[in-house]
Amino acid sequence: MSLTLVPAACAFASGFAMRMVDPLMLPIAQQFGLGATTVALLTSAYALPYALAQPFLGPLGDRFGKARCMQVCVLVLALALTVGVFAPSFHWLLASRLVAGAFAGGVIPLLLADLGDAYDLQERQVVIGRLLVVIISGQMLGSAVSGIVNDLFGWRSALGLAAAAALFAAASAALNRPRRASGSAQASTSSSFAALYAHVFDNPKAPHLYAAVVCEGALVFAPFPYVGQLLIEHAGSAAGAAPTQTGLVLGAFGIGGIAYGFAVRRIVGAFGKRRLCAVGSAVVAAVFALLVVWPVWWLHGLTMVACGFGYYMLHNALQIEATELAPGARGSAVALFACGLFGGAALGPPLFGWLLHRVGFTVALAIVALGVAALAQWVIRRVVD
Repeated sequence: MSLTLVPAACAFASGFAMRMVDPLMLPIAQQFGLGATTVALLTSAYALPYALAQPFLGPLGDRFGKARCMQVCVLVLALALTVGVFAPSFHWLLASRLVAGAFAGGVIPLLLADLGDAYDLQERQVVIGRLLVVIISGQMLGSAVSGIVNDLFGWRSALGLAAAAALFAAASAALNRPRRASGSAQASTSSSFAALYAHVFDNPKAPHLYAAVVCEGALVFAPFPYVGQLLIEHAGSAAGAAPTQTGLVLGAFGIGGIAYGFAVRRIVGAFGKRRLCAVGSAVVAAVFALLVVWPVWWLHGLTMVACGFGYYMLHNALQIEATELAPGARGSAVALFACGLFGGAALGPPLFGWLLHRVGFTVALAIVALGVAALAQWVIRRVVD
């Protein structure tokens, strides 16, 4: 699948919806009279069903066509996000995020699997790296714009932007119906879910790769919902300015990812997968260890640019391994990879909140930094060639 308007719009909408609630934690908590830890469940409410839906969506894409599955999923994503805009209570908002997350799971992973079908291994890392520009742009704007729009018009208007992006993607997909499945895709319709996953786990790398991506999601994204609290406690940010500043800091992570996407061909040629993992994880670990040091919010933003660049160095290497794990069941393999990533991303914030309550930001972030460094050694020894 070439990167035309439809897949780009769908990937952007999924990415935009993913991270746009992080800067809204404080205003939503004030609206409903809840604590920050409770409202942080909105992040997990998107990520966890996104993860749990993958074992079903991947094989369905292999059997019935990845484009058709994406078309249905982006439509339901748009409807769920629209419900969230008008949610009368926190429970309604939480439920809308659950549904949105489940169906967003049918967008990016199946798009990545289609790219795996379309490009050979040599070009795939570059193509997927460039696709990251679209996905990360959505995530970055979701974080940065939602904080600004919240200050101007309120948090419901920020949610409305995500719904509008998804509605545009759904309309684009509806007007461009997928072509009839190819012969190879039709041949896979006789394979059961069990047979497709058995093929994936025929590769001895599979258990190590999936365990690694769970840890990656849990470690890297665990502190994100607490950045607003971090800025208030350690950077002197006022409570009223924290949502905007939080959005810009988290958006800076995306800028780092976009920079990596544009430079991916040169970086891959210069480093190779093992050094990509080693250097990228070292940068991420250093940034997390130093976050409590910076006295003003914009220094957090500058270091988060480096964090985003380092993270996507590590993550892109893992993505390529996932697309090559089982060429005959690529949709299933990549979907299970996404399941692991978002399962980890869903578990990370509650665990970090528990840790934060007991030891504070300095120790909690140091633990995360050590975990990222240890993860890289595992990946280098067990996963990448």
